[in-house]
Amino acid sequence: MVYNPTVLFDGHLTTLEMQVLVPIEEHVEMDFNIVEVAKRLNNNSTYVQMSLKAYERVPDAFVITRAIAAFERTFISGNSKYDQAEYQGKKVLSRSEKRGKKLFFEKLYCTQCHSGFNFTNYKTLNNGLYEVYADSGRMRVTKLEKDRAMFKVPTLRNIMLSAPYMHDGSLASIDEVIDHYESGGKNHKNKSEILQPFKLTPKQRKDLIAFLHTLTDLDFISNKRYSSPF
Repeated sequence: MVYNPTVLFDGHLTTLEMQVLVPIEEHVEMDFNIVEVAKRLNNNSTYVQMSLKAYERVPDAFVITRAIAAFERTFISGNSKYDQAEYQGKKVLSRSEKRGKKLFFEKLYCTQCHSGFNFTNYKTLNNGLYEVYADSGRMRVTKLEKDRAMFKVPTLRNIMLSAPYMHDGSLASIDEVIDHYESGGKNHKNKSEILQPFKLTPKQRKDLIAFLHTLTDLDFISNKRYSSPF
């Protein structure tokens, strides 16, 4: 997340500090407020001591948002099989994974959206998931019709671990995701022109999925620094 210029699926916040407030106040998540959170943390001597040591002040809105955002910025995934092959020069990819990589980069042009080392262009786009969306997407922020049903392009790093997929979690498996993109997506006035129907053979699908597995960083997901300290 440290490399993202915006956060949230409508891409309207520019800092992780601002994002921290959203799940706290959102009625379908914590449905709470930062002031009451601070009061509760101040009743915990461990948090008070850590806050004083790190920020020289007791837990308050400043400490909570800065501490969580600082922790989130340490989430760096950079040692997947893909990284080892691409940036470390290691010959770790199988033939199937190499074929899948070629499909991803050269035939299907997935990198028009999932580009760069972080496998996202960070833009908000419509991928034709529905003809009519329950969520207005970025439009709820800008109030512009051109932003209706526009959602931020996600990273594909560790994608095989992050099901269900899409902004609303409506697709349960990577096969369903590939089915969607093979179809070219449903008609929507804001659907990206990048999306065009295509057809994969069973072998090609297997190769593409094999490549997506190479984006899984086993070191990252097993790092004990990210487990509960209590």
